[in-house]
Order: sequence, then C-alpha cells, then structure tokens
Amino acid sequence: MVSLYGAPQMKATVLGRLSPLEAWRRVRTETERYRFPRYRPPIRAFELVVTIATADRGADGLYRFRQSQSTIARYLGAARRANARLVLDIQPGRSPFSSEVKALERWLREPDVDLALDPEWNVGPYGRPGRTDGSVDARTVNGVSDQLTRIARRYRLPQKLLVIHQFRRESVRYESRIRRSSAVATTLSFDGIGSAGAKSAGYEALSSSHLFNGFCLFYRLDRGLMSPSSVMRLDPRPDYVLYQ
Repeated sequence: MVSLYGAPQMKATVLGRLSPLEAWRRVRTETERYRFPRYRPPIRAFELVVTIATADRGADGLYRFRQSQSTIARYLGAARRANARLVLDIQPGRSPFSSEVKALERWLREPDVDLALDPEWNVGPYGRPGRTDGSVDARTVNGVSDQLTRIARRYRLPQKLLVIHQFRRESVRYESRIRRSSAVATTLSFDGIGSAGAKSAGYEALSSSHLFNGFCLFYRLDRGLMSPSSVMRLDPRPDYVLYQ
C-alpha cells in the first residue's frame, strides 16, 4: 500500500499542501512508481489525520481537535475517485485511543476505511502534546484491534489495516505482545527522518518479525528522498509506504 499523509490544517504535510483533487493525482502517480514485476500491484491510500493533537487544552481539556464529518466525507470521496483506501489517523492528546475509535465507528463500518494510531501524541491524562513524549503499549493496541475486529465481523467487512506509527523503540511498548488477527492487519510504520542510510538502519532495527511493517518518507525533511526501488530493497520489504 502506498499512502499520502496529512490534513488540510497541517500545511507541513502533503495533504495539507494539496487539494483533494491534487492529492488524487499525486497518489496515482506515486503508486505507479511501486509497480514492479513479481510484486503484487500496489494499493493506493490517503492517511488523513482525523484527531489532531493541539497545544491548547480545548473546552474538554483533552488537547485534541476532531475533523468535521464533512471533511472526512470529502477525503473519502477523493479516495474513492482514485480507487484508494482512506486511513483515519488518530493523534489523541489526552483522550484514550479507544474513545477516538468509538467516535469514528460510523466511518470504520465502510469497507475501504482503515485506522492509524500515532503514539507520539498519546500523552496520557496529565501530559501535554509537544512537551510529553507519548507512547502506546501492547494492551492498548490489542484493545483497538479488538474494536476493529468487532466492527469488521459485525458488518462482514474485509480485513482492516491498523497502522501504528513508531519513531523510536519506546513509541510502542511490549511490541512482542501485540496479537495478530485475521480481521486486522496490524502494521508498525517507521517514521524516522534523515538520510537514506540512517532511515534504513532505523527501520531494520525497529521492524517486526510477527507484524506487517511500514516505512515513511518525508518530501521536505529527508536528506535525499529514497527512490521506490531503494525502499523495496529494505529488509524486510515494507508492506506500507507513507509519504508526508
């Protein structure tokens, strides 16, 4: 799967710089670059941040902002026009991941909508985004996976993707205890920034042997954007490639 990341409010991200129509064109172009002989045809996706961690506590004190339903609908429409999936990304602030997933259930009932968790912004009941190093543990990930499994089975949906972003080893605690599920494809996505050598080493050090793996590329922050052929030579080969 090849995906574009961001939100209209996040101008440093690719979805923040492009309109939905421009993103539709970009994801088609990027995905075609990953069409190699002997590999399965790549799947297109948008990863839209639907819960955004904020510096302001907000009216409920949870340090997060939720996208409007109309914004989610607009990007789902753009994804479908591109024959792509929509991945809903959660930066929860002080809100529990489980609460944010529950708020998104209306969208997760759709067969082409998946989920991503961003532990960096999961700061617990007393932390503050940008000041507190966030993380997630296996128990929480397994709980979210169970939520997705219930939705998938109740509505007879195909397998859901669950992406867990990982910038450093401490981002995902007790990773070996994360359960596999036939209903949910849990994927660790390495979000390191830097040179090709540093990113490759970081990815290989943090990749999982029992889950799927993802790799993130930053158009403006990486020191030399890695080519698709270089990405596909990583060991293990990424199952999910994300452009920011």
